[in-house]
Amino acid sequence: MKRWSWLIALFVYIIVVAQYLFVSVATPPVQVKVSPGEGESYIVDSVATGYWGEHRLNQGDVIVKVDGQPPQDHYTVRHYGWLERIHSVTVMNPDGGTQTMNVERLPLGEALRPLSAPLAAVVLFLIFAILLRSYSYRDPSSFWLALFFLFTGTAYLGGYTVGRLEPLGTILFDFVFLMVPIVFIHFMNRYLSRFGERLANRGWLIFFYGCVTFHTGVTMVRELVDRSLLSWESPLFTVFFALPNVFVVFKLIQKYRKHRRDDLNSLFKLTLIAHVLAFSPFIFLYSLPLLFGTPWIPVGAATAFLLTLPLIYIYMLLTRRIFDVSFVLSRFLYHAVVAIVPSALMALIGLWMSRQEGLGHIGLIRLFLVFYLILITLLFLKEHLDRRIRKSGKNRLSSLGSLERFSHHVARVMKREDLERVLEQEIESTIRVLAMAFADWDISMDEVPVEPLDSAERRQLAELLRARRERLLPGTLLTLPRGLALVIGKKDEQFYLMWLDDKANLTRYNPDERNWLGTLANYSAIVFENLYLIQGLIGNLEAEMKKQDGTPAWVLRLIFNLSENERRRLAADLHDSALQDQIIWLRRLEAVILDYELSDGLKTELNHIKEGLLDVIHQIRETCNELRPPLLMEMGLVEALEQLFAEAQMRTDYTVEFDVEGSCDVLDDEQTLAIYRITQELLRNASKHAEASRVKISLQVDKDTFRYRYRDNGIGMNVEDAADSFSHMGLAGIKERVASYEGTFVWNSRPGAGMEAEITLPLRGRSELSSEL
Repeated sequence: MKRWSWLIALFVYIIVVAQYLFVSVATPPVQVKVSPGEGESYIVDSVATGYWGEHRLNQGDVIVKVDGQPPQDHYTVRHYGWLERIHSVTVMNPDGGTQTMNVERLPLGEALRPLSAPLAAVVLFLIFAILLRSYSYRDPSSFWLALFFLFTGTAYLGGYTVGRLEPLGTILFDFVFLMVPIVFIHFMNRYLSRFGERLANRGWLIFFYGCVTFHTGVTMVRELVDRSLLSWESPLFTVFFALPNVFVVFKLIQKYRKHRRDDLNSLFKLTLIAHVLAFSPFIFLYSLPLLFGTPWIPVGAATAFLLTLPLIYIYMLLTRRIFDVSFVLSRFLYHAVVAIVPSALMALIGLWMSRQEGLGHIGLIRLFLVFYLILITLLFLKEHLDRRIRKSGKNRLSSLGSLERFSHHVARVMKREDLERVLEQEIESTIRVLAMAFADWDISMDEVPVEPLDSAERRQLAELLRARRERLLPGTLLTLPRGLALVIGKKDEQFYLMWLDDKANLTRYNPDERNWLGTLANYSAIVFENLYLIQGLIGNLEAEMKKQDGTPAWVLRLIFNLSENERRRLAADLHDSALQDQIIWLRRLEAVILDYELSDGLKTELNHIKEGLLDVIHQIRETCNELRPPLLMEMGLVEALEQLFAEAQMRTDYTVEFDVEGSCDVLDDEQTLAIYRITQELLRNASKHAEASRVKISLQVDKDTFRYRYRDNGIGMNVEDAADSFSHMGLAGIKERVASYEGTFVWNSRPGAGMEAEITLPLRGRSELSSEL
């Protein structure tokens, strides 16, 4: 809204408040009801207690003059039938004489004492409006919220001064009081427009304005013309005030039901809670008990809860993120339920002990000890309930499922991009955030390169991180003006950060979510540190390889060991997941074929599917056996190769001749696995490329050397042309595997003459190999 709109609103507010105060301090309240008597005199009908008329005027007194004029000439006497806002009154004595009493103005402090509560509210609402003008004046809804505060403060003060029977003040009070809920509707319309919602359409607003206009016109007729006209105005005032308030509550409930499963759930839940907190104590703890006798709380305490409404709405407007209402409400209900039994128990015990022993020193000590033991028991019970809730998994963050899932996924991370993807997936599956980003930031940089933030926000983030750099350890979680920052890694003065925007439902991150994110950050920091170490190791390996002519043997051996570990993991995954699933479906298919009467055509088709499943199961098992040779170390190299040859001859057309001289037990586990893999590759080459019909393999072991000889009668090839063939890729792998054990690999081939290969490995102990690695 424009600046002059704010100034006009504040100026009118101050003028109205000043008018109400002037009416209140000009003369003290008299509160004497009168009626016409004989001639121009008036008779006192009643005198209210606690005001100026008490102890000065009595019922039946004859008033002959007011302010030196006949009583009927005074506006309040003629129009309302009350003595009010007068400066003097003349009363006829029983002996026929008269007595004039002056109504002197009270000291300012004494005159304002009854208005201390509404004046405090007036000042507080004025401060709220100034805060809104200072911090959120560009938001159109802030102006309407400020008007809501100003109207509420004016109505509150006007309610205390309307009894002074000043026509303008009465008309103004009725208008302002009825406008309070309508101004609130305008505020909610403006506020909700940012989310594509409205509380009331134009038709409802026209209806409410029509009600206010009609009632204000009726009030003007009664106040300025004749009080006896339109006497049904009073109940109409209550109806016109209740209508928009009931409408607001109904619409809020409707909006909450509509959005109870989306991001606006917390917003409408908070508005409903605000209205319940504001009006429930006045209705249920004061008004209803008053109908049956004595209110449970004083009226001052009941009306104090009305401040909940402006406080919550100014908080909603000034903050970017409201607190997580669902989290707070669930905790409140949990603790409220837990506290019911001990509270009742302590009340009964306290009542019993006070009746039995009184409340002397000994009784107080005993009472303290009893309550102390009850609270200790309650805390143990609460701890037990907390553990039960965590184990049940009802809280998606406190349960272990999320962290176990994240640990499983992060165990497969091999590079930083994988870590970022796993983190994003885990957070998105648990908390809905507007945006997230990763950034590398150095202490010397003026901005943190986070794309969703604008330049000013990036600089602000950089300044905040620089101010806290001593505490920026991996795993640290920082609360920012917009979102959160997680420190994933740190290297010298460089930081690897994850930035999370505000939550989609506009609530703050609650303690459970912050603890969960902090745990993820610590897990990720460990993974990032390992990735950094691996990156450094790879860099050292590359530097070492550049220094030497070829790849060092220990590096090749390390690479092949890593490859074997990955083969074992892949084989285990295939066996435990894909293979078992296929077997389950096979069993179900067999059950269908046996248990149900099927047509011949359908049974034949299902049997074909069964055969296909069996083939798939066999292929998966074969793949697992190739990836992880079964019982290689337990059977020994010779028996494992014999089994491999038998299976190969069943699948292919060649025969294998196998000779062994000496004991192969001198080979260590890694060398045994290497020879097995080399044999697999040579047999694969004989089948796919060489088209051999006979393969001869011999093993020879002497004192310090292991020799492996291979020969086939395949089509052969030119050694010079082998570099461009697929078979050479396998041969190059064999050469590198042999070189990793400091052995030699020599092969020869020519077209039509098959291929020959010889491998020589030096025999060394396990301890020697382990020391090199």
